[in-house]
Amino acid sequence: MKILFTNPAPIIKYGMQPGFEKHGWQTDRLEVPEQTADGLRRKIDAFKPDYLFTDSGVAHQDIIFPILEQTAIPHIYWAIEDPVANAVMAMTWAARSVLSLTPCVEMLDNYKRNGHRAICIPFAIDPDYYYRYPVEPELAMLDAVHIGNNYNVFPERVAAYRYIIQPFIDRSANLAVYGMDWRNPSHAYTLPDRVNKGYLAHECTGPLYSSAKIVLGLHSIVDSATMQSMRTFEVLGCGGFLLTQRTKAISSMFEDHKHLVASSSYRETVELMKYYLPRDEARARIAEQGMKHVHKYHTYERRVAEILQALP
Repeated sequence: MKILFTNPAPIIKYGMQPGFEKHGWQTDRLEVPEQTADGLRRKIDAFKPDYLFTDSGVAHQDIIFPILEQTAIPHIYWAIEDPVANAVMAMTWAARSVLSLTPCVEMLDNYKRNGHRAICIPFAIDPDYYYRYPVEPELAMLDAVHIGNNYNVFPERVAAYRYIIQPFIDRSANLAVYGMDWRNPSHAYTLPDRVNKGYLAHECTGPLYSSAKIVLGLHSIVDSATMQSMRTFEVLGCGGFLLTQRTKAISSMFEDHKHLVASSSYRETVELMKYYLPRDEARARIAEQGMKHVHKYHTYERRVAEILQALP
């Protein structure tokens, strides 16, 4: 079987695409310069896919919807913006798809009510890409690192900036934060220049996760049993020691102080810093257990097996 991915995002390129390949499927993807209606038609004519697969859906409908109307190629939609965009965007794409995938299990009832076939497919990793990289001495000097943009629209996430990131700043830890908008004066939380490192390509994240003493995790959705930052799986897959904002998904999918450590307050983060920063062996033990856990249970090869069972 052949599947064509309409978006080349890292979650596809380094995740879902190799997951299908490990089940024997032939795959291809539409690269950014090809993301036009004509580019998609040419790719379809050359590759002749049995399925099209779209993640997200933001700004892609003008290219993909006409093709779906003109061809009989079945479409799979991965609603990675759920639950935020479920009511409108996800339902619009689901109506044009033979199967919808949501990382947020609580949204399944909404798909069912609207007559759409859907299953829960949380984020995961491909162990051939997310593994423990050799430690880089310069990166190993970092007490903590966070990779992610500064979102100003999720109150729980903004609150977590102050109790996950800020304790490291207040105690003058060797902290590096990569991402966009951390110095935006219109945002509720900003970073000092000394820790704000700007954009980092996804391809550079693995060695950072594997080398820094602590990786800080933040989440926009806190009340779902499955929806969380995809970086949880990526950090653990790379053997990183993750100190993360405590959410329902973190608590339901991982064991605290076994696979990672979680915090719900400034005081708790300070206690975790004081305990774990000087204890290399304790961090290494938890990081190893976390890596083994995601490599066994949270791979895209396993996620694709569930997708294939659900395809009509």
